[in-house]
Amino acid sequence: MTDDVPVLIVGAGPVGLMTGLLLEQQGIDFRIVERRPTLHLAPQAHVISSRSLEICRSVGIDDGLIRQLGPSPADTSSVRWVDRLVGRDLGVFRFDADGPAIGRMLTQSPTPTTNLGQDRFEQVLFDHLDRPDRVLFSHGWTGHEPTGDRQRSTIEVDGGSPIEIESRYVIGADGAGSRVRKAIGIDMVGPDNLQTYLNIHFRANLRRELAGREGLLYWVMDGEVDGAFIAHDIESNWIFMKTIDADATADPIDEARYAELLRRAVGADVELDIVSMNPWRMTAQIADRYGGDGVFLVGDAAHRFPPTGGIGMNTGMQDAHNLTWKLAMVERGADPSLLDTYEPERKPVAEANSSQSMANAVKMFEVAALLDVDGDGRISSADLDAATGDAERQAEVQAAVDAQAAHFNMSGLDLGVCYPSGPLVIGDGPPPPSDDPVSIYLPSTTPGARLPHATLTRGAQTMSTLDLVRHDAFVVLVGAGVDGDRLAGAIGEAELPAAVVAVGPGTALAPADEQFAAVFAADQVLIVRPDGHVAARLSSDSAAVDVVAAIAEVAPAGVAALP
Repeated sequence: MTDDVPVLIVGAGPVGLMTGLLLEQQGIDFRIVERRPTLHLAPQAHVISSRSLEICRSVGIDDGLIRQLGPSPADTSSVRWVDRLVGRDLGVFRFDADGPAIGRMLTQSPTPTTNLGQDRFEQVLFDHLDRPDRVLFSHGWTGHEPTGDRQRSTIEVDGGSPIEIESRYVIGADGAGSRVRKAIGIDMVGPDNLQTYLNIHFRANLRRELAGREGLLYWVMDGEVDGAFIAHDIESNWIFMKTIDADATADPIDEARYAELLRRAVGADVELDIVSMNPWRMTAQIADRYGGDGVFLVGDAAHRFPPTGGIGMNTGMQDAHNLTWKLAMVERGADPSLLDTYEPERKPVAEANSSQSMANAVKMFEVAALLDVDGDGRISSADLDAATGDAERQAEVQAAVDAQAAHFNMSGLDLGVCYPSGPLVIGDGPPPPSDDPVSIYLPSTTPGARLPHATLTRGAQTMSTLDLVRHDAFVVLVGAGVDGDRLAGAIGEAELPAAVVAVGPGTALAPADEQFAAVFAADQVLIVRPDGHVAARLSSDSAAVDVVAAIAEVAPAGVAALP
């Protein structure tokens, strides 16, 4: 059996599924092959960033649904350093303590960051596919053979004969151990085993035991049972993440031993049911190449970060957003060299995010150092008694906890991605500097930056400026003082995939508040790429000529938008 599609996606995790959703928006057929028989059953990743939610919104997924499926805000308002899960607090980080940061988060994106376990999030993505039959479970990609401008992949089928799928492109979204990456000879650069962990997925209702101490994360500091609890759902769904020796994965996991350790780390005799135990390695690695010649890597196949900050999956979602519109544009006739811009735009983002995740992990040791009262390198119950009995040390511990803010607020990195000048970005100066580029995002229409969010009204309807972005075409935003009709005529005459939209005071899309005027000048023209990043910022007097020239460089005449 041989199938033939434009795109074969390997891996049905969140990044692979989002890649499919984005291709659907652009009318590009695809198949997703996944060696597992189902979607993930354990929560794994849980932070869904503002930018990822914006991408979800662009493919028709309401972030309200995602929030409804996740834990309540009251249950995720704090992170706690504890001696046992059901025990005493050693320090508490409260998300609502920084009012200005909360205010920025609520105004700088229509979709503030939230939490939802990866198992439930994957189901949401899968359910929103127009054609879920394009996802083939129990189908394992084993290799490919390039044939001209095509890729012939061999797929092992559980319980059946191997099949072949021929495609123009292969996208490896198959995780940290990516077979696609290994098949095309791409190496990972960076430390490959910073620490080895065991994830224990268990079911328990701890609502009563944790009343008044609800939290998203609980860092257990007692050296006898140290680890981290992640409350995907306080009443049902938990992960305990425990460090283990690197060589422990060579033998079968001693489940009885770790079940007992889990119960001691909980610190109370509660009813719990262990679902699974899975070891994994924490790494900080970036692929030396992101692909080429029709094969590309996205997500964990291209980069692996420490989990401190929760940006691995989110970086992968942006990879897919960047790659898919370029691929679709090439499929409709653009020069294939457009795909060469994927790696130089996305790889530096992964490097910055990996560096910050490492910095977050290192900073966590400041709390541990203060709790290690006797300084022997291991935190004992005696150390914790001494630390909590000393008011001055208690204050120092809490100050070190408060200093972990970047670990839990990376809005600057998430929303502040700005691609450098190149074939897709006509630069006109750097973006405004931020005092804290990790946590503080400064909205800007600097070419290369994400289009800033501002609320617009059309009669009784409200929308975000981000809702004006199209997957299949460039959008040219003009103010009332710009001759939009002349501009649209020039674009139409050149047969370019672009749409002109008048926005701002004096147009049908009026600003709902002052936020729009702070970043959108009335006499400027913005060209916005299909991934929502600004391609150019032009003056109105030369817009017609400059816009046509800028878009034609990327998408020559005849590369039409979808009907």
